[in-house]
Amino acid sequence: MKTRVAITGLGFVGAVGNGVDALRRALSTGVSGIRPLTLFESELAAEYPVGEYAGDLASDFMSRRRVLGKRKRQRLSRSDLLALVAAVECVDHARLSTNDLPANSAGVYLGLSVCGTLDSEKRYIECAQEGTKLGRATMRNLSALYVHEGANSCDAIAREFELGGPVASFMTACSSGANAIGLAAAQIAAGRAEVMVAGGADSLSRIAYLGFHSLGVMSPEGPRPFDANRKGMCVGEGAGMLVLESETHARKRGAKILGWLSGYGHTCDSHHLTAPHPEGVGAIGAMKLALADAKLAPADIGYVSAHGTGTLDNDKVESLAIARVFGQRAVPVSSTKRLFGHTLAASGGIKAVISMLALADKTLPANFGLNTPQDDALDLLVQPRKAQKLKHVISNSFGFGGNNAALVFSEAP
Repeated sequence: MKTRVAITGLGFVGAVGNGVDALRRALSTGVSGIRPLTLFESELAAEYPVGEYAGDLASDFMSRRRVLGKRKRQRLSRSDLLALVAAVECVDHARLSTNDLPANSAGVYLGLSVCGTLDSEKRYIECAQEGTKLGRATMRNLSALYVHEGANSCDAIAREFELGGPVASFMTACSSGANAIGLAAAQIAAGRAEVMVAGGADSLSRIAYLGFHSLGVMSPEGPRPFDANRKGMCVGEGAGMLVLESETHARKRGAKILGWLSGYGHTCDSHHLTAPHPEGVGAIGAMKLALADAKLAPADIGYVSAHGTGTLDNDKVESLAIARVFGQRAVPVSSTKRLFGHTLAASGGIKAVISMLALADKTLPANFGLNTPQDDALDLLVQPRKAQKLKHVISNSFGFGGNNAALVFSEAP
């Protein structure tokens, strides 16, 4: 019998604010954090809004009694800071101290895709401008490249909490955060770790913003997932993090168990670089694997937290996949991307936090921005709905390349 994986801490930062309480307020009010781009200059900024975090991440980090000197700050990208802010909140929420962290069996798994690209983009532009003025022989400051690579966020969290166990970064596009959580839980279930900080983090960047625009999938009015008249997605940034513990470790230290990570499924369509399989083969497979891992039937699931980007193909295929797994209108479904945009690798982590809030508050989030449902196949939530008997939630995260992940979260008694 595998070890049960308890969830004992939650952390969030994104366009709707800093902290799980800010996320909870947005879910109840529907107030969106999508706004015009200010983080960098672009000719598209006036037309295509983003889910940009408006606060000061360095100040947010230090407000939780954390030290951030000048040298340390220089070695952190915006993505690193987003990850750290959410990680500190979830560790504080779990009331974990250094003494609670076993020397070689407490670690961090993190999903990323943008990483430090925003910083290296800026330095590239500066170098190009300097080269025009000063010539090719000029010495240039390339320190921004220190924060470019993907392991930097993971390493920063490991250093902050002195984690000596499994540490790894995962890049499976928009399923990265969900895969990081599922694989972290697998380490605990297999007895290779007792505590894992896991989730996803990504910042905005020029290449992501302009890249999605070049694909023709961005909407000037923001995302309207599953709406018949949807026009596309909106790029966002943020982080969502969980503290996962073995049941034995959590109970031994007297932790409050918020819920269980009871199932995980992971598949690949092997179909197209950006488009999902038109029959939803991989998405269906990921959900079925997650249900089997949790030893649950489709009828046991009380809510589906959909990937729901608001693009034409994603929503159509995900609707088909959900209907084939759960039946026509058999389970309530919603996507919350209208609140903070599509946060890329962070999406699975943020949706994990949302799934836990749904279980805790017995309230299902709405499809904010939904005016005209695309079809009758799904029970699409047009406003938050009370669900006193909610026991299990499944969260979908589907990435480019057809990389699909599904997580099942269950209530704690």
